[in-house]
Amino acid sequence: MSRLFVILFSLVVLSCTSQQKIRKADLRKDILLETNHGSMRVRLSDETPLHRDNFIKLVKSKYYDGVLFHRVIHKFMIQAGDPDSRKAAAGKPLGEGGPGICVPAEFKHDLFHKKA
Repeated sequence: MSRLFVILFSLVVLSCTSQQKIRKADLRKDILLETNHGSMRVRLSDETPLHRDNFIKLVKSKYYDGVLFHRVIHKFMIQAGDPDSRKAAAGKPLGEGGPGICVPAEFKHDLFHKKA
C-alpha cells in the first residue's frame, strides 16, 4: 500500500488549486484511478479537505489525463503528476512540473494508507 500513498502524495503535493468549482455531489469518498495496467479504487479523507478538494478540482479539469508514471521503483513506489510527461521525449528528466500553487500541508498522525 506504500505505492498508493506515494502516488497520491505525489499527485497532491505536485498539484495546486484550479478554477473548477466543487459541488457537494463531487465530494464522494471513492475515486477510480484507471491506468493501462489496471484500475484501483482510492478513498479520499474528509479530514484533509484542502487536498481532497484540490485533487477533485484537478481531476475535473482533466489535469491528470494522459500524464505518465514518470518514476517507478519496482516493489516500492510509483510517482505521477508532472504535466510535462504527457508528450515527453524518451529520456527527458521529469518530476519538476506542476500547476503552480501548492496546497498547505494537512498532516494527521492518526491517518494512514492501507490496502483493503
